[in-house]
Amino acid sequence: MFSNLRQAMLWMHGVLGLAFTGLLFVVFFMGSLALYDRELDRWMLPQTRLPIATAELSLDRQVLPVVEPLIAGQMLEQWFTELPSSRVPALRLQTWDMQGNGLSRYIDPSTGRVLDTTGSQGADFFYRFHYTLHLEAGRLGLLLVGLATMAGVLVIIGGLLIHVRLFKDFFSFRPDKTPRRLLDLHNLSGVFALPFFLTLLLSGLVISFPYYLPAGMLATYQEQAGELASEARDLFSRSASGQAGSLASLDDMAEQARSIWQDGEPAFVRVWHPGDALAYVEISRSLASRVSQNADTLYFDGPSGRLLHQAKPKSAASIYGLLAGLHVTYFQQPLLRALYFLAGVSCCLVLASGLLYWAEKRRLRLPHGRAGLCLVEGLAACLITGLPLATLVMLASNRLLPESLDQRANWEPWLFFATWLAAAVHSLFIVCSSSESRAPWRSQCAAIAVLALMTLLLNGITTGDYLWRSLSQSNWAIAWVDGGLLLSAWVAASTWWRMGRRKARVMQYKALEDA
Repeated sequence: MFSNLRQAMLWMHGVLGLAFTGLLFVVFFMGSLALYDRELDRWMLPQTRLPIATAELSLDRQVLPVVEPLIAGQMLEQWFTELPSSRVPALRLQTWDMQGNGLSRYIDPSTGRVLDTTGSQGADFFYRFHYTLHLEAGRLGLLLVGLATMAGVLVIIGGLLIHVRLFKDFFSFRPDKTPRRLLDLHNLSGVFALPFFLTLLLSGLVISFPYYLPAGMLATYQEQAGELASEARDLFSRSASGQAGSLASLDDMAEQARSIWQDGEPAFVRVWHPGDALAYVEISRSLASRVSQNADTLYFDGPSGRLLHQAKPKSAASIYGLLAGLHVTYFQQPLLRALYFLAGVSCCLVLASGLLYWAEKRRLRLPHGRAGLCLVEGLAACLITGLPLATLVMLASNRLLPESLDQRANWEPWLFFATWLAAAVHSLFIVCSSSESRAPWRSQCAAIAVLALMTLLLNGITTGDYLWRSLSQSNWAIAWVDGGLLLSAWVAASTWWRMGRRKARVMQYKALEDA
């Protein structure tokens, strides 16, 4: 009976894994990049490369004098600011008018100067790609990611039942045996990334469940689905009076918040119905030192500054906030973020090695199943080398495109998708032309190495922030991105060199056999 179950799980693991590996690889690759979205933002938006503020920011003296001229004469529903932090030294202001239209700006808190960040989408492209695939129509991308996530959970369950000797598999690696070495790499990386893999998949499903299973929520709240979040998170709201009113000291409200939180600092300030007699202020606690996304939000009366409400989320909402915090990673501990990144790369390794193992097994059966082998080998190349190539082209174009270019912020994604498509076509052409259905691994690795080094140099040439200068000035955000480019170049060049040596040994062995 167990043997039959294991065979069924083996079939499910292989079929679902093969069907959804492409989507899951994209999700984890983009998610790993999005872990350093703030650092990538500062790299792609040089205007935001500001020094980290050491003095405490005054909302009354440094924020309001900047905000008030920008919103003067506008009828707004709300405006909010995200206060500077160690990862984001710029002040972010966002306004929402009565029609629900939003406008976002970055501001230098020390000078009040509005920073022009319209020339690039920054790391928001990678973040949104992670869960929407940039397929917005009918939330198609979000639904596809959800389907792939559910399939991924089933694949993990099947993998656990297949590998009854899980502990032994973790210590088994036979680098001299093909395709066994790929299977061992698949098992080893799978066991290492298993807790992370499962946590991220399940938390991702929980975060997006209102989009996947909205029937219960819509049946209870009908056309007011937002009421669910309001009740669960214990939010406060009140309507505007229509009469003019002034705003009390925001610094005093922030000080009240600190005394209530004791060890917390404000990170987010929102003013509802600005200029109205019933305006109120929402202040949320910084999540920098916390895993949970529950921000301990406080609400103050705008004109008087007295505390109106302290949000106390329901138990289910608190658990939801913890799962969301584990997934979205607002915390600022560098070591924990690096571990997340390493685990994300391990998940990509699990998926890539599974694809390559399938291809190697089918290659032993040539010429039977050649069409399937060509398709999977091309898919593997499109993911493993195609995605990094497209990402590097996007980063390089960020430094090369002229600032005056019309729709410059859209050119970067266009070049990303064009490069990704070109890499996929090139891979499929070479695979179908090769007698052994081999992908162009060496040529694309060489392209990755060259592009990574070129992008690293372009950043230094166009901004003056060479890697050694970033390190000497403790500009860690830029140094991390440049260091990642240098590491990518080394890994790609090393892979290119090793594959060249292996190919030379194979040719030498064949020449000896022919002799």
